[in-house]
Amino acid sequence: MLGLILIPLFITVLKAQESQEVIYAQVGGTVTLPRDKIERKDGNIKTQDIYVNWFLDSENTLIINRNPQISINKGTNARVSLSADFSLQISPVEESDFVIWRCEQHVLARNYKKTYKLYKDLAPSPADPIYTSISQSSTVSIPCALSSAIPWSVLNETLQGGSWSFTPLSEPRSPLSLLTLNVGSVVRWDLANGANFTDGKRVITNHNLSIQNLPVKETIRGVYKCSLKFNTKTISREVKVEVLKVSPSGSLKVFEGTRLNVTCSLGHMNTAGLEVKWTCASNCPPFNHKSPPHLSVLSFPKIRMQDKGLVKCELWKNSQKLTSAQLYLRVEKAPVDIWLCVAIGSGVVVFILLVAFAIIYIRRHKQMMMYRRRKTRFCCCNNNKQPKGFYKT
Repeated sequence: MLGLILIPLFITVLKAQESQEVIYAQVGGTVTLPRDKIERKDGNIKTQDIYVNWFLDSENTLIINRNPQISINKGTNARVSLSADFSLQISPVEESDFVIWRCEQHVLARNYKKTYKLYKDLAPSPADPIYTSISQSSTVSIPCALSSAIPWSVLNETLQGGSWSFTPLSEPRSPLSLLTLNVGSVVRWDLANGANFTDGKRVITNHNLSIQNLPVKETIRGVYKCSLKFNTKTISREVKVEVLKVSPSGSLKVFEGTRLNVTCSLGHMNTAGLEVKWTCASNCPPFNHKSPPHLSVLSFPKIRMQDKGLVKCELWKNSQKLTSAQLYLRVEKAPVDIWLCVAIGSGVVVFILLVAFAIIYIRRHKQMMMYRRRKTRFCCCNNNKQPKGFYKT
């Protein structure tokens, strides 16, 4: 009878109280697996009296432990340590750490167990900005994705919401809310209040939370922030988008012999290490090294007919082409102004009239001179003749 009483009592005393918690981490980062605090109603349990053991649950391997007699006993894994409250810290996190961990605590005659499943959170942000241009692409996608290893059942329990925001590179640099994540039976992106955006109402059927098919224009230059709110923390990633633009100082239709400047720019101060290369239909003119640091200016002192065609600006970094932008120059013969034609025509007419008047005047003058000469000769002849008739002697 005594044995029947002791067996259930023994089982009750040694029975483990176990639960599991989902923890999100990133390769190369630091993560803390929080130890549950053990409390009793009488408040007699003290932290220094607790035995704490941390295991790799998949291998049942003791990683690190603490007991009141010998303090902390660290194993061979140099990346793990215990915090002041004996929570487990892993730094830096490696691929092999995304498994199940177990914490066992012993106090008095009780054993407390808890397991932790470590999942990768958002994929890392790109090391460099996303470079694009209007002439290179009509749309661009901005990445944000969760690890495909996270089951949707886990996400539905731990994910509370999310958002996309945008901070332009030009003034005013105020964050703008673009999208909010609606979490429920259907997970989807909804347009934020007042947002003028094209990616709203998109249902999330996989772990891809990216902004897709964003139209490329100058106004999309900026920093995009993807944030996810979980039960225990909020994680976010930022992606910078740069738009390269090439533009002429005037119209794309230019006349032969006129001066033309072609500008290639990201719209702000260039990052160190960026290099601009120009390609022209014919030989490009000398590059203007004295232009402002955020501009690259190609100067044509006198545009020629052979300069007609594509002018391309390429952005390079460390021998790698990031993006390019181009325009097509239309070079035409300089037109003759109609008023200039009228002026020239009028001048010719006036000149012809003047010549005609001069000729007429000269001819009339000659005729008058000839008439006067004849009249003078006739008068002289008449004065020399003797009068006819009888004269007295």
